[in-house]
Amino acid sequence: MGIVTRKYSFQSKYDGVVIHGICMIPEQPIGILQMVHGMNEHKERYLSYMEVMAGKGYVTLMHDNRGHGESVIKAEDMGYCYASKEKGFVEDIFTATKKIRKEFPGLPLILYGHSMGSLAVRAYLRQHDDAIDALVVTGCPAYNDGVPFGEFLVKTAALLKGDRWRSSFFQNLIVGNFEKRFRKENRKSAWLAAKESVAEDFEADPLCQFTYTLNGFDTLLHLESIVYKKGGYQMKNPQLPILFLSGMDDPCYISENKWAQALERMSRLGYTDITAERFEGMRHEIHNEEENEKVYQEVDKFCRRLVQAEMVS
Repeated sequence: MGIVTRKYSFQSKYDGVVIHGICMIPEQPIGILQMVHGMNEHKERYLSYMEVMAGKGYVTLMHDNRGHGESVIKAEDMGYCYASKEKGFVEDIFTATKKIRKEFPGLPLILYGHSMGSLAVRAYLRQHDDAIDALVVTGCPAYNDGVPFGEFLVKTAALLKGDRWRSSFFQNLIVGNFEKRFRKENRKSAWLAAKESVAEDFEADPLCQFTYTLNGFDTLLHLESIVYKKGGYQMKNPQLPILFLSGMDDPCYISENKWAQALERMSRLGYTDITAERFEGMRHEIHNEEENEKVYQEVDKFCRRLVQAEMVS
């Protein structure tokens, strides 16, 4: 199956930030898979994954989130999410949804978010759950009870230092906590995947090696607060199919209880079609593990359920 790969861009309606993305289009598309990446990464890290899914028949797209990759006004803005913070972050995703929907009307659209992206896509549901046909959540950060205090600390530090200040303290507090479980392996970023080359490539990638600004941390913490604690969900599409995927050794997973809380949160909001699958021996980036074909198959199976339902209707 031939695949056409092209770049695209659009300007945020909030602050003029130009958002840059990549789209892969198969010859005979059966659906749309819109993907959202996580913290300290960029769209090119997903090119092989995107190509696999495009090969299965999905128009597959991903943009660099604001403050990441090419979606910055200046190079020194990496890790800075600009004035609109989490609102702009989420609405950029919605803008991409509207644009790809217009180009491929009638195809079912599955929104996919990983890690920080998984927070963003769940915050997206607050107002736009009727704009998509299904949701996939991977690398789901469990709720941390320290989030409110963290928000207070970040805001206080921003008053003293400014919101562009880069805080290695907060970076180490978050990422360093994930590293703890794997310290005996004596390699940085081992928490990302059991496959050693994943951490090596991440550490060698200049577009991943930056410290978030206080503005970026404020955005991250607000997204977590929205997803786990705040109301305001309009619930226009309570039957939305939602799939949670996680590695059993993902430190973001934290515990069985925390994993259950993430699922229960969606149920308490009113969503009625929630399924979950976990993968033995996999860590945070399940799509980059040695046995990532299992992940691809699970996502494809879930997406095809939507495609088949669309064909029947």
